Amino acid sequence: MKKLILIFIITFSNLIYSQSEKCSIQEIQLDTYEFVLNNLNRINKKFENKESLIEVSIDFKKYSEKQYEEKNYAEIKNINYYLISPENSYSGENKMEVKIYSKLNNHIIKIINNCIENSSEFKGHLYENITFRIPLNETNIGKAIEQVNSTIDK
Repeated sequence: MKKLILIFIITFSNLIYSQSEKCSIQEIQLDTYEFVLNNLNRINKKFENKESLIEVSIDFKKYSEKQYEEKNYAEIKNINYYLISPENSYSGENKMEVKIYSKLNNHIIKIINNCIENSSEFKGHLYENITFRIPLNETNIGKAIEQVNSTIDK
């Protein structure tokens, strides 16, 4: 019986740890990139220049003083998507708000809401905004994945 309890505790601890790991900004990006790779034709079909980037800007609702003290709150206010041309990719100038593939939007909302529900560490960061960019072709997504992976502590 003690062995069964020990196995349960170890398994449960690993599940909790894996949930919190998947809620870092890097893991959110990697999850999004994987979704984009699996749905690339649908996501990039309305964008002419496949070298462009989609900037994802997730704003969170303001925290009350009590929520700020408890550091246990997060709620999406809105998500905006901007098309950024390659020549402006570093400065972000001349970005234009765009509508994206609805299933990508739903996927990002699902990821964030999962983090809000399951990761006290995510809620404890008290994010006001999370912004990252999504490349629109397979090669550039591969480069983005490499870059994000290089920032993750292993």
